Amino acid sequence: MKHILVTVLALMMTLVMLCPTVMAESDAAGTTIEVAVNFTGDVLATFEELVDAYEEANGCTVTVSTYGDDFESTLKTRMASNSLPDVWTTHGWSIIRYSEYLMPLNDQSWYSDLDESALGVIADDDGNIYVLMVDDLVNGTLVNLTVCEAAGVDPYAIYDWDDFTEACAKIKEAGYTPIGNSNSPGNLANIAGTWLNYEGEKAELSAEMLDGTFDWENFKLVLNDWANWYANGYLYADKSTAGSDDVRERWASDKCAFFLGNDTSYLLNARKINPDGNYAFLPTFASTKEGKQFVGVGEGTAFGIWKDTQNEAAAKAFLNYMAQPEVASKMGKATGNISSLKSVADLTKEEYGQKLVLDMQAKYGDVLYENLWDRKYMPSGMWSIFDSAEKMLTDDYSEAGIQDVVDYLAESYTDLWESQNEG
Repeated sequence: MKHILVTVLALMMTLVMLCPTVMAESDAAGTTIEVAVNFTGDVLATFEELVDAYEEANGCTVTVSTYGDDFESTLKTRMASNSLPDVWTTHGWSIIRYSEYLMPLNDQSWYSDLDESALGVIADDDGNIYVLMVDDLVNGTLVNLTVCEAAGVDPYAIYDWDDFTEACAKIKEAGYTPIGNSNSPGNLANIAGTWLNYEGEKAELSAEMLDGTFDWENFKLVLNDWANWYANGYLYADKSTAGSDDVRERWASDKCAFFLGNDTSYLLNARKINPDGNYAFLPTFASTKEGKQFVGVGEGTAFGIWKDTQNEAAAKAFLNYMAQPEVASKMGKATGNISSLKSVADLTKEEYGQKLVLDMQAKYGDVLYENLWDRKYMPSGMWSIFDSAEKMLTDDYSEAGIQDVVDYLAESYTDLWESQNEG
């Protein structure tokens, strides 16, 4: 009997080590937690299906709060009143904006499953993490291979923006729109680093951006290229009024070649419109032949726990559930992002978003992987400023218009930087 008891105990210990979430989720029974998410559409539908399955299996209630376009402002209001959800998605700001409201999670069983790209984004200077990051949002250049082939352009031969501009001329001559971007702050913010920040680029000014001394006259390096593309008709004439659905429909209908500064989920959604769409994900191009092409990496699906939650055990149990490979892989399939969990890699390697990135990595051996540019180098609040600046440039991309944009960005940056660094 003693031998049998020892064997049973050993088996139980093994099961706990191999499947920590099975035991942990019993902490959720009979509890109610609030989970606030910024998901929409199919991603939200998938998440709600996973929540339903979790509730049924664990005898608990998960209240899913969605605030749509008001998600960020609602969370700011709730931070001010110190009344936050038990769990929420941090949409790229787990360290800079939310870390003081979140509990460190380094002691969780899934911590060792996070890959290096995830830890490089979500760990603070002391090595603490505050979120379970289920998948990475990767940002680069989206390519419509059908259009490029029809125009006689090899996208893999493009290295810098001069090469890109030459390719745009060929694509326009062939009767297509070279650049499919609509109005977005990301047009300026997502790819600015290739002109301004990195080794070998036209400028290397990362330190100045971080200490508040950045001279925004240098931002003309970015604006001049965009103005040149506008002037040559490389973007849609109705770019400022076309909706995101209109632009995605055009992409899926093979009417444009490139989308600059976007992530793989855009291509996943395009394939829902056109299952035969032939696309690729490439790095963001360099500004010189000596510079490096780069891929921006940011928090994709990431969940943090409020440090003052009254339901800590239940909240941690929910994150354990979301970290399970079969659950995390379903979220990754819905988002089109790449997995941040090593245990999920084999499950998702054939999923479309993951495959796009793996194909890119096979073709590009020397790529700089960097945190999303605005999240690392800009003070909080600059995203909406870039939105206004991008619209200003669209309306007037003359030399005077470019100067107006620079002046606006400089003033806004200085105000935000100083307000966040007082004392």
